[in-house]
Amino acid sequence: MLKHLKLYGSVGGVISAMILTSCVTSPDVIFVDTTQDIIRLGDDVTGHIYYQKDGRWIRSANKVKIPAGWYAGGLPPE
Repeated sequence: MLKHLKLYGSVGGVISAMILTSCVTSPDVIFVDTTQDIIRLGDDVTGHIYYQKDGRWIRSANKVKIPAGWYAGGLPPE
């Protein structure tokens, strides 16, 4: 029984290391300084957007598709 527990512990450690490594080294996640940086979309992006109406930000009811090549960035603090 102890032999099996040691094996499972080793396998669990290897799997945990693989998951942690893939999360840390994944090219799909980047951090952008939204107060200064502007980015250009590499692929189409689909999701809800916010638009301004009468000085208020309103979330879209439906998801919209923003095509690759569009620029995105943050606004200065109000």
